[in-house]
Amino acid sequence: MGNQPGLIEALARVAREYGSAERLASVIEHTMLSPNKGVREAMRIVDESSSYGFACAVLTPYHVTKVAGYARDKGVELCAVIGFPGGFQPVSAKRAEIMHVASLVSGVDIVANIQALVDGDPGVAEELGELVDYAREGGVGHVKIIVEAPLLDDEALARAVEAVAKAGADYVKTSTGVYSKGGDPVTVLRTFQHAEGYGLKVKAAGGIRTALDALLALAAGAARLGTSSGPRVVETLERLTG
Repeated sequence: MGNQPGLIEALARVAREYGSAERLASVIEHTMLSPNKGVREAMRIVDESSSYGFACAVLTPYHVTKVAGYARDKGVELCAVIGFPGGFQPVSAKRAEIMHVASLVSGVDIVANIQALVDGDPGVAEELGELVDYAREGGVGHVKIIVEAPLLDDEALARAVEAVAKAGADYVKTSTGVYSKGGDPVTVLRTFQHAEGYGLKVKAAGGIRTALDALLALAAGAARLGTSSGPRVVETLERLTG
């Protein structure tokens, strides 16, 4: 995170900016992607997103289709993961997933092919550009690309972020949380340092469970936070500031 005074200054800034429960909740994308959770749990995520004021609820395409009407009634925006968890599917399969949910969501989090990113496959940029364009054509407002940053060395991460930027996505997301925990400040900062030159925003995800985790990720450059522990994050902030 650089020198200690820089870290302290950054934490002080985010503490001022995100020091209220409402403000912090507004950048949290409350997430539930567990394979052993059913529709009732997806509805709980929608309920919590409504009551805490989270930016959106992030669910699998299956759960999005099951709770879209319920979320609409609650005034909760939905985001679907595409190509989860490894991005290994052919582009046609990812296009089909996007088509399946485009009318029901305000955003999609698309998993880039992690193995292709590790290889430096030049086809990644073309695939991501096609998927971003397809999502836009379907009316999706926010497109984020997951690159699993902790698994990439600096050279591979730089290539990945460049591909995300060229594709026209709104955010590069650090991790799915499945293979790595990309919400730590070092990973967020690594990603941000590559992204900021392109005007690309960073979504930090993976291992964010408390207000301190959240504030550290924001201090490192994140603009959005993905977590399955949204209520705990907000409640720990309330205890710290109350």
